Amino acid sequence: MRAGLLALIAAVAGPLPGQQHGHPPKPAPSTYVTSKFGLAMQVPKGLHICALPKDWSGTDDGTVLFLMPPSECVVGRGADSSVRVTSRFAPNIMLRYRANSGRVDHFDGAIPPARSSMELASQLCAKPEISSQFKLLEQPAITCRSSLPGQNVRVVLFSLYDSGRKLLLLSLTTAQVRLAADERVLERVASGITACSAV
Repeated sequence: MRAGLLALIAAVAGPLPGQQHGHPPKPAPSTYVTSKFGLAMQVPKGLHICALPKDWSGTDDGTVLFLMPPSECVVGRGADSSVRVTSRFAPNIMLRYRANSGRVDHFDGAIPPARSSMELASQLCAKPEISSQFKLLEQPAITCRSSLPGQNVRVVLFSLYDSGRKLLLLSLTTAQVRLAADERVLERVASGITACSAV
């Protein structure tokens, strides 16, 4: 079941085979909006992005904010918008969204649409918890924490919105030694996300 979590919030990792050319990161804009999925996010100052190419033709499913600027961005033209590959790992906050339409898991088979944020988190996480620290869409966030290789850690916040028709995942991937400081940034980003009318 946790394999689905890895698929939904794939880590921003090292270089892809055969990709040699990249570009430098840019300062993140103060606001991120997806009109298709009806979300707006206020972005704190000091974060960075790997901008999508002008001829990008992938799927709109999210974005990535880097807490430290990566040394190089190698974003592909056909990648999903939440896939921002870098030449080396850089701590990041990933926003992902999609329709709450269920999915097919390689181990568990067909999984129906989640009926609540806790059910969504339970489908993807072994021990989801209601957070006293984070709020997402003005509600206490459902969270999941996991340890990663290389003394890294991931914190994921889950929420259904638009009357349960859409789902939102906000994840922090960072080094254990940076966790306390980076969680404060995650808290600001999470509290700055609002639902709006989709186009």
